[in-house]
Amino acid sequence: MATDKQIAANRLNAQKSTGPKTPEGRVAVRLNGVKHGLYAETLVLPGESESDFTALLGSYEAEHQPATPTEEALVQQLTMAMWRLRRLYHAEAAFLARERKFLAEWNSKTKLDDRTLTGMAVNANRDTVSTFRRQEAALERTFYRAMHELEHIRARRPAALALVPPIRKPTSPTPEISNLPPNPDPAIPAPPEPIASNPSPPDPPAPDAENL
Repeated sequence: MATDKQIAANRLNAQKSTGPKTPEGRVAVRLNGVKHGLYAETLVLPGESESDFTALLGSYEAEHQPATPTEEALVQQLTMAMWRLRRLYHAEAAFLARERKFLAEWNSKTKLDDRTLTGMAVNANRDTVSTFRRQEAALERTFYRAMHELEHIRARRPAALALVPPIRKPTSPTPEISNLPPNPDPAIPAPPEPIASNPSPPDPPAPDAENL
């Protein structure tokens, strides 16, 4: 049992944890609520390994990188369909192994090889084997349908992102700089030209040719 100091320390540490801070961290945990619903008691049966199922789910998530709840649900369908297919393979193998053992004991006087025993087991249990085949085909359809839909959604993702206009920050207009003087207002008369304060004397007249 935890002591009062340990309980107080746990409460203090819980207050410090406020979840992921970065966008990458939020992306990594945003679908945790969807994933946790996958671990029902009826999903992994006794004798099966939950760690194997978790590894299978992780491998499909690493391959397909689901980015939305819909994509995550499709990855879950892939995982569950493949998990049930594996279960079906094991069940069929266990069933045929039992029937082979029975036939071998029944025909103990006749030494039959493995292939003959397997054929006899299948032939004696045609209905059961047909049930296995129908279940296998249904699970394969579920798997490939989820795969096809997932690939279709991922193929449309770049086109959908291209339709979203980029966000641009508003920029202040830059004033135009011109070296030209402002246009004069025609209603205002132009100022008179300045008069030089020290005008230069006029040039002397040229000498007359007759006076030379």
